[in-house]
Amino acid sequence: MIIDAHAHLIADDDVAYPPARPHGEPRLAELHNPMTAERLLTEMDRCGVDRAVLVQRGSIYGFDNRYVCDSAARHPDRFAAVCAIDAAASNSAERVRFWVREQGALGIRFMQLMKGPDMAWLNSPAALAAWAEANRLGIPVCVHLFPWNRTAGLEALLSIVSSLAGIRMVIDHLSNMDVFAGSPDHGVDPLLSSIAVHPGVHVKFTTIPLGKLHAAGIDAAPILARVVSLFGAQRVLWGSDINQSPGAYDYMVELARQATRGLSSEQQQWLMSGTAMAVYGTRWR
Repeated sequence: MIIDAHAHLIADDDVAYPPARPHGEPRLAELHNPMTAERLLTEMDRCGVDRAVLVQRGSIYGFDNRYVCDSAARHPDRFAAVCAIDAAASNSAERVRFWVREQGALGIRFMQLMKGPDMAWLNSPAALAAWAEANRLGIPVCVHLFPWNRTAGLEALLSIVSSLAGIRMVIDHLSNMDVFAGSPDHGVDPLLSSIAVHPGVHVKFTTIPLGKLHAAGIDAAPILARVVSLFGAQRVLWGSDINQSPGAYDYMVELARQATRGLSSEQQQWLMSGTAMAVYGTRWR
């Protein structure tokens, strides 16, 4: 089994699902052949991917998560939804409840839509209320850190995971660590090592780091092996980042296969499906 734990969708109907475009993204009519839910299913079948976690594309739809939730509701045996939350909003905890209880989301996501030093999107009082509500509901929280906010973000996450017993979090894109740092640690730094001590913290590898390494002609397998040695295979999971990272879907699946080839078959199984099932697979069990 293969589970894609990080697939973005773009609808081909910008009337039913109008883009917010907080980053000035192009209108959907200008996007060539967007990866809709139906097209993703076709690509998954072609590439041998069984299920996918649909992660809200915040840079296009903002915090309107209807398309990922509607798609997961139409195909519950194949899809699960992770919704973006405006954690700086005063009603952030209420929005967590809405998307989970009323719209069927199996996880939420925090990310900074506009570059800047403000960390309110992650650890303001409103954000901490959203974290607490997610923990109460027993759902995982996915966090996207950029290079410019990685240090502050990991420091905030370390404080959060230390104060919320039982919280499950998934750090996207290998935390945007420096994958070009070289042996022996390959970008794994003391801050990431400190947060990895907490058993509820997971890390996701995607086409963002894998694609950069491939373009540079660098083997991703030793880097991923170093991450697995830190977190353990049961806390590492794969996601394509389709509709965000460049490249065809089969290319992204092959990058993952190549990156995991140095691991044992049991470890590969955890990275390519087992961890995602443990974190998001409530409706698939």
